[in-house]
Amino acid sequence: MTFAEVRWRRPGEDPHFLLRRRSFGGDAGGSVELELASLAAGEQARWAEAGVGTPCRPAAATHTSVRFAVPDDAVAARLTFTVRLRVGGEDAEVLTVRQRFAVSRGRLLPDAYDVPRYALVIRDRGGGTEVAQRVPGWTDGGRTRRFLGRHPLLTVGNDGSVEVGTEFLDVSALWWALHFKPSPNNKENGFNPWYLEPHCNDRPERLRVLLNTRVAPMLWFASLPVTAAGQELPDGTGIGGYVFYRPVASAYGYSSTDLKGLTDPQHATKGMRYLGRYLLRGHTTAGEKAIGGVPDWPQLLDHSVNADNPLGSYAFAPCGMDFALDRTSPNLLAAEKQLRVLLLPAASGGGYGGITGPGHADRAANALRLLWTRGAIGGPGQQLLAPGTPAPPVPPQTGPGTPATGTLRLLTDDVWAGAYSSGGNALWAMLEDPGNRKTTGRAVVFDTNGFKDSGRRLLLATAKARRRKLQVHLVWSPYDMGRPPTSFIDSLRAEGTLVQVLPKAGAAYYKHPPNADNRWAEYVFAVARPWKDEMFAEPKMSQWWHQFPVFGGEDLTGDPRDPRSVTFMEATMNP
Repeated sequence: MTFAEVRWRRPGEDPHFLLRRRSFGGDAGGSVELELASLAAGEQARWAEAGVGTPCRPAAATHTSVRFAVPDDAVAARLTFTVRLRVGGEDAEVLTVRQRFAVSRGRLLPDAYDVPRYALVIRDRGGGTEVAQRVPGWTDGGRTRRFLGRHPLLTVGNDGSVEVGTEFLDVSALWWALHFKPSPNNKENGFNPWYLEPHCNDRPERLRVLLNTRVAPMLWFASLPVTAAGQELPDGTGIGGYVFYRPVASAYGYSSTDLKGLTDPQHATKGMRYLGRYLLRGHTTAGEKAIGGVPDWPQLLDHSVNADNPLGSYAFAPCGMDFALDRTSPNLLAAEKQLRVLLLPAASGGGYGGITGPGHADRAANALRLLWTRGAIGGPGQQLLAPGTPAPPVPPQTGPGTPATGTLRLLTDDVWAGAYSSGGNALWAMLEDPGNRKTTGRAVVFDTNGFKDSGRRLLLATAKARRRKLQVHLVWSPYDMGRPPTSFIDSLRAEGTLVQVLPKAGAAYYKHPPNADNRWAEYVFAVARPWKDEMFAEPKMSQWWHQFPVFGGEDLTGDPRDPRSVTFMEATMNP
């Protein structure tokens, strides 16, 4: 008899309220269910079939690990590890790992695994007197994707112990089950419907909701580009994260110590509204009628609607990060053979807490590993591997359609990090860590707080750490950053850093209409023609200028929805 330890927390790490053991007499309200089954010689090839194998006896169990007794005659073993959250009357699977091991000299050697093949289900809700909404969900139809080697969320220690990576849990389907509510026209009835309204967003399934069990605040959002899932990516495509820190001014406090942090009703209103502001595109005058029943629809426009007082309109126009991600992903694939997934941690109350601490690249990589196991990245036959890992052969995949082939490579030392306004404080806090500086491949700075002090110092330190492997994109306004000094830009470039400073027109951009150097502002304030100087008085004008870096741009043809128009957001995501 030999013994094998399976753990789901790092050695010495405390139990987590989302990861309490349910199996083997554990907590009745626990979420972790696991089994290690021994396989005889004749069962090894059929390891994935239900009922095959003999469950191993647990010799010891805690809320972070189980020690199993493995019979001496076992030639292989199968680990089935599942996390199910039961909350608010819902019961949802949020993580599944299934791995086969060869048993050799008392050690477990991972040699094959499978992952569930989830099916997207869209429910059309509302219409008529209610806001139309498309609610995404995912079901496990019993089909799997099969691979050789080691599961991306699993590691085997030198002592033979097996660790399942549980830093992130996918609560996407649970999120909508807990928070979605029908919305009467022009009324937010406990749920902000912007993100699910079809005229605002035609791909709501691109959003995934994750919970972090290692650092707080725990809530993260992930946005997948249209090129990410369900189609073959070029062999060797690099998959990387773009972590974006939104301002904390609109953040709200939520718990990261109990399940109230998931069920908090603020998520459905403030959370979805704040998220929509950054991910969705603004609507032109021609699109106003289509969203006329959406609550607070003027906040979804890309222009001022007040002819007499243009600065009196709602200034916080949608930023269009989803659209920018979709537009730039094909360019990035063609030029650099990589794809980016947008990761937006949700600040709680006054800040981002431990999210900005050491291990920034590991956090992003763990989120991407989980998203791959959920079928969100690449085709069904495309395996996600760390750089330099030999690619094993891929078994034939089941299911309709030609399976995608080729290998995806996780970009573990090349994270993009961006921030806007007071979110800059989080960006600078993250870059204070030397390890984080070494793994930051692109810094995107939108008129942030702290740029003149910590920001410049830390960007230069990152350039020195990365040598010639850093891009810095700076989008400034006179409100906060001011125009970056030429001497600072020269210092960055002297380290081999690629630097883009926007707007290209410089200070001439920040003059009110009429202004041939800022056609975007002329578009935004077109309703107030003929323009008069008194319409654009300070300090209100500077407050509007502070918004232009995240929703505006410089290259405008017709209106922002014209394919030839390019926002600053898009310009900073391009190769």
